[in-house]
Amino acid sequence: MLSQTEIEKLKTDIDEIINADKVVESLDNCVCVFGSSSIKESEKSYKEAFDLGFSLAKAGFSVMTGGGPGLMEAVNKGVSKAGGMSVGMCMEFPGICIENDFIDPKYHFLFKGFSSRKYIFWKSAIGFVALPGGLGTLDEITECLTLMQMDIIKKRPLILFDENFWQPFSAWLDNTLKNKFKTITNKDLELFSVSDSVSKIIEKLKK
Repeated sequence: MLSQTEIEKLKTDIDEIINADKVVESLDNCVCVFGSSSIKESEKSYKEAFDLGFSLAKAGFSVMTGGGPGLMEAVNKGVSKAGGMSVGMCMEFPGICIENDFIDPKYHFLFKGFSSRKYIFWKSAIGFVALPGGLGTLDEITECLTLMQMDIIKKRPLILFDENFWQPFSAWLDNTLKNKFKTITNKDLELFSVSDSVSKIIEKLKK
């Protein structure tokens, strides 16, 4: 039997999903972008993330991020600069709220639960782009791959942006998991791609 605390947590998750879903279901061509909260504005990846957000918005996509600082901020900033729909799925942790200043107020959400937040990611996006990131970004892309592998969510483009950062990860999946230990197959590797080209990413998402 669930404890009272667990019941309250479940109610909160359900309320968060319902409240966000009512708004984001009206968005067309929503692309979800993951990335590090730690990368600073002075770094090359920040500018690339800004350019990605700007280009996605100009191409007619609404863009959703985790709403935090770093590369998430850069993407939202680019989308906002282009006049696009800038969506933020922000997180509230004990003593801290992770969010940035470049989210359209109508599409600014504050979640207490990871599960409800991720549910909106998986339900809303027509495709996913992962920028350089840490454990949180790895968690998001590997969960996304698992859900698509198991047909729990429909298969959509998942593009890892920045070959220099993501190629070692892709090679590890190919050489170690697929070839050496045979824990995944070629079919699993086809669930994602690696790219350095914003124009090719947009072309793939449009398809």
